[in-house]
Amino acid sequence: MENNNWNWYENTTPNTGNFNTQQPAGGNGGGNKKEKKHVATWTQLIICMLVMALIGGGIGAGAVYFANRDQVKEEAQLGPNDTVVTPPEAAGKPSGTENDNSPASQPSAGLNMSSGTNQPNGDETGSVIRSCMSSVVGIDIEQEISNGYSMFGYGQQKEDGTTSETVGSGSGVIVTADGYIVTNNHVVEGGDTIKVHLEDGTEYTATLIGTDSYTDLAVIKIDAANLPAATLGNSSDMLVCDPVYAIGNPLGVLASSVSEGIISGLDRVITVEGQEMTLMQTTAAVNPGNSGGGLFNSRGELIGIVNAKSSGTDVEGLGFAIPIDSAKQIIADLIDLGYVTGRPYLGISMQNISIRTNSNSGNNGGFFPFGSYSTYGYVNRVQVVGIEEGSAAEKGGMKVNDIIVSLGGTEINGSSDLSTLLYEYKVGDTVTITVQRGTELIDLSITLGERTKA
Repeated sequence: MENNNWNWYENTTPNTGNFNTQQPAGGNGGGNKKEKKHVATWTQLIICMLVMALIGGGIGAGAVYFANRDQVKEEAQLGPNDTVVTPPEAAGKPSGTENDNSPASQPSAGLNMSSGTNQPNGDETGSVIRSCMSSVVGIDIEQEISNGYSMFGYGQQKEDGTTSETVGSGSGVIVTADGYIVTNNHVVEGGDTIKVHLEDGTEYTATLIGTDSYTDLAVIKIDAANLPAATLGNSSDMLVCDPVYAIGNPLGVLASSVSEGIISGLDRVITVEGQEMTLMQTTAAVNPGNSGGGLFNSRGELIGIVNAKSSGTDVEGLGFAIPIDSAKQIIADLIDLGYVTGRPYLGISMQNISIRTNSNSGNNGGFFPFGSYSTYGYVNRVQVVGIEEGSAAEKGGMKVNDIIVSLGGTEINGSSDLSTLLYEYKVGDTVTITVQRGTELIDLSITLGERTKA
């Protein structure tokens, strides 16, 4: 590089030629007068060379100055929103190869994807994040209380004697302008009515479009148009210590709250409610009610769905979010189909139950008159309450009221256990499911299918 630099300077300071001494013109006609010659000393030669070098350097600097000035003037003529477009031929591409931007037929075509714009400066970040607040909603979950009495006196009694009671709150993020909203499955699970509150206070009743307990994602929809949808970013671009902003509805009452933090960990494998998940860790404050809300980068792009925090009196700054890169296809499937494609599927409806067990423990050591006693305990299981016609479960011989004891030899203690184990297999795999039917344990061989309807 030094040679290149030197060559550049040499090329811009051309040789000025030999330094010739000059003789004065002839005298006042004194032809017989001996002409006096002026001989340059070494000092004069050195001074002359320095002067010429300064002149040559000035010429080179001037050339650079005017070249840069022209370039700056040319760039200054571009507006703040203008971009320089390189013709396809100049980029080495044949003309006419541009992609067609024809609209897709699926509803998920309304998802806004990141354009990869530059980072805003510090003054712009606040404005960008404030604009994101309008894409985050509050969610209230209501259940119908059949006895006509609401817990603690809250709720609204209806004409049929039932009472609608708010049993949980969370957050969601608008992902399309026509009203599709992503949230957590655990936020909307078990709700009879879903109420959505926009940033401006407008309330809507939402329809449940689809859920996925495996990733803890759900999509709901409100009947609205021209909503401020979030732009989906790229969570794979995030690095530890990158700034992030969690926006949600903490405690169910502090709507549109923003907390600032950093990415404090990537690819954290944690277990949430018995489900192993790979999540991003953040120091941004996460509280009950934040679930389903957005985690945004400094460009205002959605890079995560908040879904968990580590609780405890001695725990601070441990929040987690589902990376948006792993959620994008799930969200698109839920919007378009109402379910996630490619997942192994049994085709059953189920409920969690507790079964009372007892066992004889032998001699009681003289504490009981009959010399032996029975101890009682409870185990959690999954009971089948419905089977789809033509499903894998039906073909495998499963029946309503069967109690699922194990899958592939692993004990099942709830629906989350069953889902976790089920998703370790692929569509078409044959598994052994042990069920309790009455007092009998039966091993069923079931070939897993794929869900084809919502």
